[in-house]
Amino acid sequence: MLLFFTLLWGANFILAEVALKEMSPISFSVSRFAMGGLALFLVMYLQYRYEERRTSGPVSFLPKIKRKHWPRLILISVIGATLAPWLGIEGLGLTHGARASLWLALGPAVSTYCGYLFRTERMGLYGYIGIVLAVIGTVILAWDGLRPAQGYWLGDLILIVALILTVIELHLIKPLARQYGPVPVVAIRTAIGCSLYMMIASPALVEVTWLSLGPWTWIAILAGGAIGVGVGQWAKVRALKILGPTQVVLYGNMVPIAALLIAWLSIGENPSRLEVVSAVFIIVGAIFIQVIDGKAGASNKKKEIEEDLSFLMSTKQDN
Repeated sequence: MLLFFTLLWGANFILAEVALKEMSPISFSVSRFAMGGLALFLVMYLQYRYEERRTSGPVSFLPKIKRKHWPRLILISVIGATLAPWLGIEGLGLTHGARASLWLALGPAVSTYCGYLFRTERMGLYGYIGIVLAVIGTVILAWDGLRPAQGYWLGDLILIVALILTVIELHLIKPLARQYGPVPVVAIRTAIGCSLYMMIASPALVEVTWLSLGPWTWIAILAGGAIGVGVGQWAKVRALKILGPTQVVLYGNMVPIAALLIAWLSIGENPSRLEVVSAVFIIVGAIFIQVIDGKAGASNKKKEIEEDLSFLMSTKQDN
């Protein structure tokens, strides 16, 4: 099942690239984001009804957030569910889907390095090796985007800012995830951020001629949002409990590869040699950081990897 969602997440980038030919970036992004939020709440409701019947007693649908935690939650919502997806889709409009997935695959390296700087995470020898590999891949990808024949530098810059916001959200949301649970916190954050996002995008949404949109654009909105963003997050959290973090990390690192392959097969988008080389360095670096260094960190780091993976992958697909 997780392999299916990995392919779907990779296809999401390509579907978004196709949809942006008919819609403005912000109108498409907020439409898909809203569908993902609705699907996530539907899955949560079905799970809530199941737990209610199983326990034969009262079950809380959403946790009661303490008053002191609301400012942090609102900040997280604005950063992770309004600004990050907005900038992410704007950056995608200035580059192409497979390339965007490569930049977002850099997230584990950026997050680990920030955690090391702020002393919120430990990093071993393999973590350092992963950081170096990811930096090499970043330099190669940035150099490729600066070439006159490519001209992706502005899109790359916007995607990097979106990635930084995603990492900031990741570190801010960890305490709330530990206290209230990852899925409820993601759902509340999505609802708050998406409401603000829809207010900002309302002028663009009014201008969309919805009945004239092509079938692939609708597939990108409905399937990409409801299944890829919404149900996909639930499936990912379930997979963490069944497979463990290492296997799920490996599936997550396959998303850029899936995006490159699907782009080549579907719309004939051939990646440059530098993009392929960069992909190898970034993905191998992520594996060193999340998988190999994670194993070396023993059991106390396992829980942190699960939480980081859950939120990082959710924001990756939201963008």
